[in-house]
Amino acid sequence: MKKIFVILLFLTGCGIMSPLQNSKLIAVFHLIEIANYEEAKNVVEEMIEDEESKTWAKTWYARGLIAQTAYMEGKKKNDRKLFQLYPDQLNVAYDSYEKARELDKRERFERQLAPRYVILANEFKKSAESHFKNQKYEDAFRAYEKALIITESPFLSVAMDTNLIYNTALVAHEHGNEDKAIELLKRLDSYNFSTNVTHLLSFIYLEKADTLSARQTLEDGIEKYQENEDLYLLLVDLLYKNNQIDDALEVLDQAISDYPEKQVYPFTKGLIYQKTEDYAKAIDSYNNAIELDSEHVLAYINIATCYYNIGVEIEANAMQINNNSLVIQERARSAKAFEDSVAWLNKAYDLKPEDHVLTEKIYQLYQSLKINERVRNMQGPSN
Repeated sequence: MKKIFVILLFLTGCGIMSPLQNSKLIAVFHLIEIANYEEAKNVVEEMIEDEESKTWAKTWYARGLIAQTAYMEGKKKNDRKLFQLYPDQLNVAYDSYEKARELDKRERFERQLAPRYVILANEFKKSAESHFKNQKYEDAFRAYEKALIITESPFLSVAMDTNLIYNTALVAHEHGNEDKAIELLKRLDSYNFSTNVTHLLSFIYLEKADTLSARQTLEDGIEKYQENEDLYLLLVDLLYKNNQIDDALEVLDQAISDYPEKQVYPFTKGLIYQKTEDYAKAIDSYNNAIELDSEHVLAYINIATCYYNIGVEIEANAMQINNNSLVIQERARSAKAFEDSVAWLNKAYDLKPEDHVLTEKIYQLYQSLKINERVRNMQGPSN
């Protein structure tokens, strides 16, 4: 008889508690409606401490609703008391909703939560943008990542936000989370998102000293995207810096074949030949660039520079020769190279005498060639 009395007392206690906690929950939703968020928060936090009501999905849903609604109203009114009701308030809302979903075995709350999740994702994106502008990259990454997690929740019917994925990858890179950045960028790359993905992905690989992956990424990007001038040039630069000169020239030959109308490729080929001191081939490539763009003044200046360097090389070699007649021949050749250099400099100056950056280069070459009359007539850097 005693056991039966104890059981009845226990059941009676449960019966009394449930209505009490239910009434508290009803009060919470009423307090939200009348915008008394501080009181609503106090009540719901008490319920979370209660052994019974903390197991209710609706308790956690109410907590998330308080955090999100107060945050939205606080931002609208610029009221810190509202949008700082909780520390890290957006995450409190998200975590509470997730706890509600976990406890909601029958998935009754998902229809109510779907629009709130969409709004929450947008607020995380706004927060991330603000953090990014203030160079708070860790906070920006956390906010972007949370927005991405929300938009990809399986119960939401939301189109994939590729811009969000890219921004999350970009901020992950700025934050120093390279592995996450690579993961997201590779995913975007599989969707053929844009050459920006290839560019950033190859850059991250280079920062990790993974030149093979960087090269493969750029080569894949060239195959994947049309009008991929930047990718060609990035690959050429990578190969040149790794002393893979023949490979760099091969890439440029392919680019010239694919885009014969673009002067940038023969011009870049000329740069590589010039840097490797193959001046005759450099001059040929620059001439090819000029055929495509007759006003490419830098090509004229570089041709003049190549002829000048040829003249200097010939003079240096002549100093090693003991045969006077050969020395005279070599000096004639060097004089011709210097004359050609002057002729191309004159063409360059006549094309753009008003371009101060270019005229400074021309001025310096005239000084090296001791063309004093031209130097006096020009507006030199010191003037």
